[in-house]
Amino acid sequence: MKTLLLNPPSFENFDGGASSRWPATREITSFWYPVWLTYPAGLIRDSRLLDAPSHGVSPQETIQIARDYSFLVLFTSTPGFANDIQLAEKIKTVHPEIKIAFVGPHVSVSPEESLRASLAIDFVVRKEFDYAVTEFAEGKPLDEIAGVSYLENGNVVHNPDRPPMEDLDSLPFAVEIYKRDLDITRYNVPFLKHPFIAFYTARGCPALCTYCLWPQTFAGHRWRPRSVENVVAEIRRDST
Repeated sequence: MKTLLLNPPSFENFDGGASSRWPATREITSFWYPVWLTYPAGLIRDSRLLDAPSHGVSPQETIQIARDYSFLVLFTSTPGFANDIQLAEKIKTVHPEIKIAFVGPHVSVSPEESLRASLAIDFVVRKEFDYAVTEFAEGKPLDEIAGVSYLENGNVVHNPDRPPMEDLDSLPFAVEIYKRDLDITRYNVPFLKHPFIAFYTARGCPALCTYCLWPQTFAGHRWRPRSVENVVAEIRRDST
């Protein structure tokens, strides 16, 4: 299934900078990589990662790009959820056959509320979504995919949870998708050299920082590192 993995257009003149979903564009410019989307982008054949905020892609341009795909994976957030719903609905209007999955912390915490927000959402994935969206793109029936929630006859169905990934070394390298789909010169963090590359060496965090949403809502508190050899291999791949 031809798949578009989308970090959708964000707010203009916004001072955020906390992640790829909330780039700062007013007093400073700060764009972070949409790292989470790179892994299914590397797993799914005939896929593309579109990072709209950093590449200046408008909602209308995004809608036109989506017309060429059968499956859309949209990484949403609480601040942008209403806008993301509007975008999904417009995409469905021009391309009714497309299947749309919402992923990210917001739908992980509130899957039922998210599904009932719009019929444009075919399903959501709770927490890590690498293999759930890959399995759907490969044709696996929705009711057999762990970690997804969807509407059936007006009722919300929650499939069993998918355990957190243990073998992170089995995932594709994020830097390969950066080279394939993104322009790395568009990413900037004021306190880092430019250009820069960012990717994960582990998932999960044992800390309980009140300002950080990721362990509590998405990746969990158990630290799951990649092997040193695997991380070094990705660094070397980036330098070639």
